[in-house]
Amino acid sequence: EVHILHAFTLDFYSAHMNLLILGFIRPEYDYVSKESLIEDIRSDIEVARRSLEREAWRCWREDAYLRVYEGEGHGGDVGR
Repeated sequence: EVHILHAFTLDFYSAHMNLLILGFIRPEYDYVSKESLIEDIRSDIEVARRSLEREAWRCWREDAYLRVYEGEGHGGDVGR
């Protein structure tokens, strides 16, 4: 499962995106409530944000591969 951390200014539904998996946060669980799932997702987001601040991963934040999609059907840069 992928978390989109960027706050997009435009609707990006049906847009193509490049994806790079940099790590694993936790296994999949069967949740007893929606609230516990939401709590874990919020925790996952914080873990991901802190991980991306690490020196070894910081370089990926501005990598051109992740910033612009140039494949077939490219509809423009919605990431701005």
